[in-house]
Amino acid sequence: MKKILMTVLLFVVTSDVFAIPTLTEASATGTTVKFATKLSEILPKGYKVKIDLNNGKGLVAMTCSGTTCTLSSNTLPKVDTSIYKVGIYDSKGFLQGATTDGSYVIVSTAEINTIPTTTIPIPTTGYTKISNLGAILPDTAKLGSGPNDWACTIDNKTGLTWEVKTTDGGLRDYKNDYSWYEPDAKNNGGTSGYQNQGTCKGSQCDTYAFTKAVNAKGLCGKKDWRMPTVGELLKLVVCSDGQYNANGACTNKIATSPAINTTYFPDITNAAENYWFWSSSPFANDSGSAWLVNFYSGSSYGNYESNSNSVRLVR
Repeated sequence: MKKILMTVLLFVVTSDVFAIPTLTEASATGTTVKFATKLSEILPKGYKVKIDLNNGKGLVAMTCSGTTCTLSSNTLPKVDTSIYKVGIYDSKGFLQGATTDGSYVIVSTAEINTIPTTTIPIPTTGYTKISNLGAILPDTAKLGSGPNDWACTIDNKTGLTWEVKTTDGGLRDYKNDYSWYEPDAKNNGGTSGYQNQGTCKGSQCDTYAFTKAVNAKGLCGKKDWRMPTVGELLKLVVCSDGQYNANGACTNKIATSPAINTTYFPDITNAAENYWFWSSSPFANDSGSAWLVNFYSGSSYGNYESNSNSVRLVR
């Protein structure tokens, strides 16, 4: 007999009409799990919120009251970790906007007889630690390679999940650096960059090879990791005076180094001087350069693609 122990990954997506629902909590009672979503406003007439638990039953309509929709189910996939998708559908059954998706962990009843039923709220600000399996962790969790150790961080405001670098000297070690390489002409701004020009372990030392290596192995229960855009990276910058420009950089260039929340991203240190992080964004003024973010100053710059810098993947 199995039941849910914990969920969820949070991904907030918006449409032009109204906000896509976000899964804000889930609780297990006996062998039944209750999923709950929150809406920014009441659904239009005929619209429904539907969820797919990946249990072979397809989309199931949730019961909505005001801006809260719920579903209780004891039909769970016979796997340890599964995914869900939740979205808004119009009266004709067409998806409106995108889906919110994430993962949840299923453990055997025998393993959790002494563990009380858990309800996990997902905040809309700050950060949340995620395990190697993809489960939500308390702030006290420590980095490690074990299935229940901390490995990723969700930015609760943007819904993006970020890689946290390791200190084990392996594939994702914080000391590794990479040249910029993107073979897809649709995304590289006119030049593919340089292969294997960095210094690293576990893969060829360029951004493309590193991303492929992480996805082949999997991280935090997912295999769809990618390079972040410069705009996404800038959303991690912490400006000391709280003043940000439209791009997310520090307006007055006032930042206490490292210009990032080191509680949730402890891999950037003054001693290591690994401040420079590549983005996926080509630099328009120079076809041989790409944007990066300097987490010492909280600013973004163009940098030659042959140079070596750090990488933090996102999904």
